[in-house]
Amino acid sequence: AYPESCIGSMRERLLLGALWPIAFILLGCSALAFHALGVWLVSDRKLASVDDLRNDLSTMAIGTREVRSSCVRTTLNMLYWAVFVAYLALPSASRSIFKAKQ
Repeated sequence: AYPESCIGSMRERLLLGALWPIAFILLGCSALAFHALGVWLVSDRKLASVDDLRNDLSTMAIGTREVRSSCVRTTLNMLYWAVFVAYLALPSASRSIFKAKQ
């Protein structure tokens, strides 16, 4: 992965080894959320200006079935992403943490 001399102290190596999977999960989840927001804003909407967007968002009923299903789908995609990254990253992160401890 990376040479020990490049990172610094043991504390910094432990932090890097433990936090990079969390940062990667957050980055992927935010990308999924922004993609879902973009799809929702573009789908079946012909907005002429920013004022139309503000009016549309302010008068929208949050409890609609379409919004709920989109939120549930996005949440499930985020959960899938988090489990996938954790599955792939856990052996590497654990190994780097224990290696830094030696």
